[in-house]
Amino acid sequence: MKLFIQIFLLLFLINFNAISGESGDLPGQEENKPEDIFDKKTEEQEGLDVSSLTELLKPKNTDVLLPKNRLDQIFNQLFLAELNKDQLKIIGECEKSLVDGNCFVVEPKILSNHFNNYYFYTNSQNQVYSIIVFNNEKQGDLNNCKDKISLWKDYFNSFDLTEKEPNDNSLNFVLTDAPQKNSLEIFASCYSEQFRDIKSSFSIKFFKNV
Repeated sequence: MKLFIQIFLLLFLINFNAISGESGDLPGQEENKPEDIFDKKTEEQEGLDVSSLTELLKPKNTDVLLPKNRLDQIFNQLFLAELNKDQLKIIGECEKSLVDGNCFVVEPKILSNHFNNYYFYTNSQNQVYSIIVFNNEKQGDLNNCKDKISLWKDYFNSFDLTEKEPNDNSLNFVLTDAPQKNSLEIFASCYSEQFRDIKSSFSIKFFKNV
């Protein structure tokens, strides 16, 4: 009889554990079915943000902007240096602009067919601080001078220069490399000019500030 009661209690305990469930389950916790798991993964893939990937795949700009050099010499002559007599032939004197300076009419080894006069101005230390190159021949068609202005402006664009007085006039321009020390200013003009001993129909003037 005692054995029978023990067997009956053992069977009762086994059935009770099977009904109560496994430990760790929380009330209200839902068990995901396999098809629910796959459905959720599919929805996540469809809503994937690919904007960052698109940005990465865009072609990159590999252009390198190299720094420009200062314009420190022209027509075989360094600014704020003594007259380069190895590269320049002195053919006369011109009217000086400084009381304690000089002006020389020169013929550089490197010439431009845009000009027929080259005036180099020196200060009291015999340093070239200004150069004026000009053509004193009368020009009939201003369009030819516009082409010259355009060519020189393109040339100066290779150096560290900016327009000092921006304008839409195709007959002149003013450039500078200020605010650098001993800044350079360049004036180009197709207008007829007459001052001191200069009579010009097209000129470029270089002034080195000291």
